[in-house]
Amino acid sequence: MDFRSVFVRTLDRILVDNGLEDRQEEFRDRWKSFVFQGQAKGAFVTVREDFEESLVTVLTELGQDGDLVPYAHNVIGDMFEQLREADLFPEVPEAIAAIEEEGIPWAIVSNVDEEELKAIIANQGLMPTAAISSERVRSYKPDSAIFQAALDELGLSASQVVHVGDSPLADVVGAADAGMSALWVNRYGQHFPEDLPRPKWVLPDLGGLPALLLED
Repeated sequence: MDFRSVFVRTLDRILVDNGLEDRQEEFRDRWKSFVFQGQAKGAFVTVREDFEESLVTVLTELGQDGDLVPYAHNVIGDMFEQLREADLFPEVPEAIAAIEEEGIPWAIVSNVDEEELKAIIANQGLMPTAAISSERVRSYKPDSAIFQAALDELGLSASQVVHVGDSPLADVVGAADAGMSALWVNRYGQHFPEDLPRPKWVLPDLGGLPALLLED
């Protein structure tokens, strides 16, 4: 899913709304340090709650005045509506079709709320063997619990599964910690962090995934 485009549009909106265009990097870095920390805050919070609370915190730290809670609720609500309608990358339908034709089970494991995940699957007409949201299992990648939930629903061991994802930490490290082989999808020519365990494979998109799975 092309979630990145949605995040970029949301970031641009927030910067313009709050006159922070010249502080883009500072805002982005601060917000990035807060989001997806719902499991680290003690009591589990959903992704939506996490994004709203962290946006209020960062805007306050950057000197924005007034009641920011309604603003954050509106902006993040709009972002989540866009996420539900986000496009699949062009090669994904063909890759999924090839995998399903070979009878290979596949799952979605996502740091997303349950309602959003169900909507995305329905909107795209996807039929995964299993679909695991962070909200349902109260666990965020890279925590091993969310990966184990997928293994349990697939009825497979970690050694039988290849985890595919674009985040070095959440996907590659998370999968490795859960005992899975990891494939890093590097769509944007990024450098993999030197201090993290390397993925077993790297692809620029999912076009080569079916052949790789059949060869392995």
